[in-house]
Amino acid sequence: MSTNISRHASDAAAAIREINHATFGPEALRYPPLVSEVTQSLTVMLDSLPQTFDQLSAAIRRHLSEGLIRMDDGTDAGSAADEVLRYLGEAGDGARALSDSLHQAASILFHMGTTEARA
Repeated sequence: MSTNISRHASDAAAAIREINHATFGPEALRYPPLVSEVTQSLTVMLDSLPQTFDQLSAAIRRHLSEGLIRMDDGTDAGSAADEVLRYLGEAGDGARALSDSLHQAASILFHMGTTEARA
């Protein structure tokens, strides 16, 4: 099961790299509706990230309470876990802010069409 989770995260990263390659250059996103479609899909993806970060945080809390965390340099696992939890919390807040901005952009893009190019 854990291998599948890691593979899904790796697949998501690869998909974003593919999107970045596919959207590069002036020929890639030729019409506003295509920009809208991509933005709408990315919005759906971003809406899920805060839950992912919350679940990662819950796992770290559980591992810490069960005594499963050991730091390879011998430092305190509790302090390290607290730091990880702070950063994951910040990531969740950032993802929510990014999602809010993307929703605003997507709502405008949804109404954009295109006109025929004139020679």
